[in-house]
Amino acid sequence: MRALRLLAVGLSAAVLAAAPAFAQSRTQTAFDLVRLDASARTAALGGPAAFVGDDPSALFANPAFLSSEADRRAALSYSNLLLDVNAGTATYARDVSWLGGMSLAGGVRYLSYGDFERRTGAETEGETLGTFGASEAAVTVAASREVLPDLRVGLALHGLFASLDDAGAEALAGDLGVSLAVPEQGVVLGASVHHVGAMLSSFGTEADRLPLDVRVVASKRLRYVPLTLSVAGIDLNRFEGARSDSSLVTRTLDHLALGGELQLGPSFAVRAGYNGRRGDDLRSGGRLDLAGVNIGAGITLRRVAVDYAFSNWGAFGGLHQFGVRTKL
Repeated sequence: MRALRLLAVGLSAAVLAAAPAFAQSRTQTAFDLVRLDASARTAALGGPAAFVGDDPSALFANPAFLSSEADRRAALSYSNLLLDVNAGTATYARDVSWLGGMSLAGGVRYLSYGDFERRTGAETEGETLGTFGASEAAVTVAASREVLPDLRVGLALHGLFASLDDAGAEALAGDLGVSLAVPEQGVVLGASVHHVGAMLSSFGTEADRLPLDVRVVASKRLRYVPLTLSVAGIDLNRFEGARSDSSLVTRTLDHLALGGELQLGPSFAVRAGYNGRRGDDLRSGGRLDLAGVNIGAGITLRRVAVDYAFSNWGAFGGLHQFGVRTKL
């Protein structure tokens, strides 16, 4: 019961930290990178998923999901979004015994928008003066620790960087999370607040905002079927600000990420999920518009796990994401 009370306190603190943003609409930010799925596994599940295991990139869903099972494990992810736009993530975790069994991790993320032509005038008549690029990057350090049996707290710090030609933006941000596992019930619960920090510099005279995100996640492994179901509430700090003219049910669905992972034997799993926020952003209104729907699979070969995800972006096409996890 004490663990449950601490979880409730952690969730309350996360919500209160985001209180000033409750009435805001979805934040426009220079750092869209942090909104992308950091791994193919979470992408296939529709977004943040409550899995405490051997994947070090789970820290991006909630830093308290970084566990001792991820010790000496590395994870790589790559995705080609559209045309020359591509993104990737690299993460590595270690347990540090002299710090009381604390789990530490470091990660690097990047998002490249490719190269653009620089012209002196109209596109069809102006003189070409070479090219310029645009990109984003994030450097992360994270730590988590078990404070009570099956109860963990975690903290992640991010250095965020964005560039467009010779202009740039920089920020420092942090994530704070708490998680509770109930192994005998196959349940994992988590609550976290993400991207709390300050802008160090912005592209224009008006300071950019960080995409504050309050999340609550839960997963349940079924007893008689090798299926784990996950549900996440995302962007809860902007619940009233998003599509305020729609019904309560519609607004609720826009803030849910639903997923399931079916384990077909010890080495193969299939996954599917739906991200309501992404579906709302990308939906064009077509009859068969499946924006926000995700599918994927994972296979483990000895020490290496390979993951794949396909995310439907509606009229924009689809995103293929690949991931590799291994123990070093």
